[in-house]
Amino acid sequence: MAILSVNKLLKAELEALDEQLKNRSRTEVEMINIMSDHIISSGGKRLRPITLLLSAYSVNNQLESTIINSSVVVEFIHAATLLHDDVVDMSHIRHNIDTAHTIWGNKGAVLVGDFLYSRAFEIIVEINSSLVYETLAQTTNIIAQGEVMQLMNIGNIDISENLYMDIIFRKTSILFQASMKIGAILNKGSDKEIQSLAAFGLHFGNAYQMRNDYLDYFGNSESTGKNIIEDLIEGKATLPIIHVMQNASEADKKIIKSSFKQADQSVADIIINMLRKYKADIFMDNKIEEQTQNAIGSLNQIKSSEYKDKLIELASYCMTRTN
Repeated sequence: MAILSVNKLLKAELEALDEQLKNRSRTEVEMINIMSDHIISSGGKRLRPITLLLSAYSVNNQLESTIINSSVVVEFIHAATLLHDDVVDMSHIRHNIDTAHTIWGNKGAVLVGDFLYSRAFEIIVEINSSLVYETLAQTTNIIAQGEVMQLMNIGNIDISENLYMDIIFRKTSILFQASMKIGAILNKGSDKEIQSLAAFGLHFGNAYQMRNDYLDYFGNSESTGKNIIEDLIEGKATLPIIHVMQNASEADKKIIKSSFKQADQSVADIIINMLRKYKADIFMDNKIEEQTQNAIGSLNQIKSSEYKDKLIELASYCMTRTN
């Protein structure tokens, strides 16, 4: 499995990252310590730090001292968004464990998310790179915009594919793009290398989120760590639903709209059968492959190395992953 191969290659760096994540999230406030540890140790893949590290090594095989700290920053930002997301979405399970707000309540989850955001920006100040500061300030602002855009469209089954792509860029892809960009900037990549790796992050992030949205309907809840059709229950019309609404008969559209309005596990079979009827699974596979190939193609300007190879392997793995 590609992710295991990448973890083996970056073993020392990921161990240093985990140590710093624990150290940097420690405070004198016990609730912050407990909740930070819960979200940081919840079984995530560390993909944003991994892509940052692979990006850095792709331009220079000597790692700058600020790289681990920058990896901590992107993981803290990601963790903060998860805490806030789960409150907004009222999600109860992530990675097969209870979400923080389910255990400690909405107020605690939001406040600890705010803490992780602010701690991330403390570390950015230490890194002392205007380009990194500018990149992450813009990124966090756009992530927040994406959250609001998604919230505005809860319950709206008629969103367009263009709006969907804009939302996933803001909520997911931009942090992958920023991670790749920061790794290349701090490890002294050229402008052309920085642009190429940032483009990889963008398309990789698109493919990654699309695969999440595919698995929401066609995955296994034991593998994904989330309930099937969770997006639909939360009122989110993602690309599989958008595709069907663009191609279904009027009678089938009425069935989908009724199921979307009812929004509980009892409609799972109806929705999934309808998606398969209009080949939404095949459509999604093709879209994910397109974004993956765009990501891999973005690396044409990057010199050959085992780190570039691992980026390609990672993109290919994520295209067909089951969790």
